Amino acid sequence: MANTNLKHLSPIFGLLFFLLLIILAILNRSVNMPMQTDWHKNINSEMRVIMSEFKNDNLYIGFEINLSDDTYTYWANPGDSGIEPDIKISTNNVINYEVQWPLPEVIKDQYGTNYGYYGNIIIPIQISLADTKEKIDLSLSYNLGVCNSICIPIDGKIKMTMLDSLDYYRKKSNRGIQDTLENIPFHRDDGINAINSARLLQSNNSEIINLRFSKPIRKIYPMNSIKFFLSDIEDIKESYTSYNFLLTRNMKTEKVSSENFSVVILNDEEFFIEDFIID
Repeated sequence: MANTNLKHLSPIFGLLFFLLLIILAILNRSVNMPMQTDWHKNINSEMRVIMSEFKNDNLYIGFEINLSDDTYTYWANPGDSGIEPDIKISTNNVINYEVQWPLPEVIKDQYGTNYGYYGNIIIPIQISLADTKEKIDLSLSYNLGVCNSICIPIDGKIKMTMLDSLDYYRKKSNRGIQDTLENIPFHRDDGINAINSARLLQSNNSEIINLRFSKPIRKIYPMNSIKFFLSDIEDIKESYTSYNFLLTRNMKTEKVSSENFSVVILNDEEFFIEDFIID
C-alpha cells in the first residue's frame, strides 16, 4: 500500500518541483538588478545612470552628472553661446521616453546670457516600458557642453541592464530623482496668466519682444523654438514688471504673429511654464 501511495505522489512531487524551478527563474530575473551604473569619467565631469522613481504612474530613471568645481553644463535651451545638449535612450523594449529638464541657473558673461547647471545634477527621463518582465540592455548616449575656462563639447554612451517590469520598479525609489522631479516646471492648471501683454517692437533695425506681467516676477527663461531664437538683453535685477528679448528669425520669412512661444517664469511662490503669442 505504501509503495502504491508513493507511486501516486511521485508525479505530484515532480510537478511541484517543476513549478518551483519556474518561480525561481522568475525571481532570479529581479534579484540583484543594478540600481546605478559606475561613474563614467569625461572632461571636467563624470556621469552615470541611476534607477528609478514612480510618479503619477510614470517611471523615471536619472542621468546624473557630477561636474568639477567652477564647471557648468547647459539646459535644454543653452542660451546665446551655449552648446545644445542631446540625450537619447535606445533599447527595443522602451516604447517612448521624454527627457525632463530641471530649472537652470542664469549664466551671464561677455558672450551673452546662457542657462545651465553647476555641481551635481540629475536629469530625469520618463520612460514607457513594453513590460515583458525580461532583462533588457538600456543604452543612454549624450552630447553635452562643459565649460570651465573654455567650453568643450563632450559625448559618451552608458549601458545598463534593467528589468522590463513596471511592477518591479513600482517598489523602488530614488531620493535624488524624487527631489529633482519637484524642480521640473510644468504649465499651471488654474488658468491664470502671469503675462499681461506681448508686443513686437522695432529698435535700431532689431526686433524686440516686450512682455509685461500682472505682478512682478523674479526670473524668466525662454524655451526652445524651432523658428525663432529669443536672446536675453536684460540686466540682472531682483524683480521685473516687464522683460525684453531680442528676437532672431531662423528664417527671415517666418511670421511671428501666429507663433506660440513658451517661457519658464519664476516668482516668489512658484515656477511654471507659460505660453504666449504676440498681441
